[in-house]
Amino acid sequence: MTRPFTVQEQNNVLVLREFVTDIAFLYLTSTGLKKSILDAVLPVRTLLKAQEIHDFNAQEQGRDNKVVKRVALLNDIFIEEVNATLYRPQTKNGDPRIWFSSINKKASPNDILALFAVDGVLHALNLTQSHLYEMRKQGVETETIKFLSKLVLDANRVSEGLLNRLRKIAQAGPLESVCEGDTAIGRTVESALGLKINSSPKPDYYGIELKSASGKSTNRSVLFAQVPDWDISRFKSSRELLDAFGYSSNDGAFRLYCTLNIAKPNAQGLQLKFIKKEEQLAEIYVRSKFQDVVLWRLDTLHRRLHEKHRETFWIGADAVKRHNREFFTLKSVRHTRCPSTAQFDSLLETGKISVDHLIKRALNGKVNEKGPLFKLHKADIPSLFLAETKDYTL
Repeated sequence: MTRPFTVQEQNNVLVLREFVTDIAFLYLTSTGLKKSILDAVLPVRTLLKAQEIHDFNAQEQGRDNKVVKRVALLNDIFIEEVNATLYRPQTKNGDPRIWFSSINKKASPNDILALFAVDGVLHALNLTQSHLYEMRKQGVETETIKFLSKLVLDANRVSEGLLNRLRKIAQAGPLESVCEGDTAIGRTVESALGLKINSSPKPDYYGIELKSASGKSTNRSVLFAQVPDWDISRFKSSRELLDAFGYSSNDGAFRLYCTLNIAKPNAQGLQLKFIKKEEQLAEIYVRSKFQDVVLWRLDTLHRRLHEKHRETFWIGADAVKRHNREFFTLKSVRHTRCPSTAQFDSLLETGKISVDHLIKRALNGKVNEKGPLFKLHKADIPSLFLAETKDYTL
C-alpha cells in the first residue's frame, strides 16, 4: 500500500537526495502500527541486501531466527538510536517483516518513512512529520542538519574531484586507445585516470561508475550485465540457452546474439515478460506451450542497479583514426545519482530497457557469455534516476 507524496514529503526527499543514492520508502498503516508489524516490501529488502545490512532470502522462518539491527532515527533536532527487528513468521509463507522499536509512539498512520544507509548503518526519517527542508532553507542548525550537511559535502567532494581530473585530461588533447574493440574507449579513459583494468562488478572510481561512449556508438547504453537466477529457471546455463536457440555464424562459431524486450518477440521467438505478482522478469519462448526459459528475480536486478549506478559519470567522446591508430577526445559528462527501482520496473514494462544475449561457442567447444546486458536508450537515462541529472562540457 502506498500513496502520492505531499509537497512537504517531496521537499524532505530533496534534502536526502543531495547525498543519498539509495532510498526505500515504507508506508505506515494503522494496522501495522497497532499490531507492531510492518511488511518489509521489496524496495526495503533490496536496500537492506544491497547495503549488506540484512538478507531476508537467507533468513529462516520463526521468531527464534529474528535479527535485531540498530537504526539511527532522525528527527528535526537530534538523532536517536533505536532497534529494528527483522524476521520471517512461520505463517503466510514467511513474508518478510520489519519493526522499529517505539515507532508507534513517534509516527502516525499514513506516515511515510524514508530508509537509507550510511556507513553500513540503517537510517530512518519520518518524511511526513519532518520539517528539515524548511529548517535547512532558513539556516537553522541542529544535530540532524549538521549531520546531513557533512554528508552532502562528502558526497560532492569525490564527484567534483573526478570532474576536475577529466577536464584536465580533456585539455591535454586526444587519448591514444590502449586496446581495440568495444571496450577500447572505457579502458582508455580508466587508464588515463590511473585505474587498474579489472572485471569487478563494483563502481570504478571511489563509488562512481564510469560509462564511456563515442558519438558513433549505438543509441543504447549498457546499464549492467546480469545472468538469470538459474536456481529458479527452466534452463540452467548459458550453454543450454545456446543449444536451444543458437545459430551458426559465418565464422564457423555457434552463437546466440540477439536483443529481447517486452514489446514483441525477436527472430528467435524470445521475448521478455514482466511478472509483477511474482516479482520476476521472465524470458519466454512464444512459439510453443513451452514458455518460461529463464527468470530473474526483480530483487536481483534492483540490487545490481544500485550496486552499479548509485552514482555514474556517462562520458561522451569523439573518436578519430590517425595512421591506423584510434584516438579519443573527451567532450562531455552526464552525472546521474540515485537510481529508482520503480522507474527501472516501469522502463522494463514499457520496453525501453532491453536485454542483449551475447553467447558464443568457439570452434574448440568453449562457451562464452558476455551478457546478458541490460540496456537503456540514452535519451531515457535521466528518467531512471531520482536526483537531478547534471550535464557538463569538458
